[in-house]
Amino acid sequence: MKFLCDDNLGKLAKWLRILGYDTLFFDPIGDGELVSRALKENRVVLSRDTHLSRFKLKLGERLLLIKSDKPLEQLKQVMEHFKLKPEKNLLFSRCLICNQVLERVEKEMIKDRLYPYVYQTQNNFVHCPQCDRIFWPATHVEKMMKTLSERGII
Repeated sequence: MKFLCDDNLGKLAKWLRILGYDTLFFDPIGDGELVSRALKENRVVLSRDTHLSRFKLKLGERLLLIKSDKPLEQLKQVMEHFKLKPEKNLLFSRCLICNQVLERVEKEMIKDRLYPYVYQTQNNFVHCPQCDRIFWPATHVEKMMKTLSERGII
């Protein structure tokens, strides 16, 4: 399932990307452009904007109005509404910044871009081919996994 978050849901977009879901986010984006892009790319629109309900006829089930202003409650609503079950192999597979699928990279290939401590203590790295960022599973990954587990999302 692919999503398009309106400009009020940037944190939700990041959480969906953490779970491996193809999620676009633009800030700002007009309602017409949002709906047009969702229809063209077969994406579900996630929004807190009740004015978007005027597009319900066009979007049908591809529009979900988010109730909460808290990102983890928003995530839980999306997961429950669409009966989604995150796949372990897709967790942390997308760039949190630009949504691109991440690629494994050998640490020797990026040695000059890493802090010495990171190079010495980490072995698993992924690279975003679009925005050129490098990621590795540090303690923040453990914290995110714990948060998702405590909320019953994974």
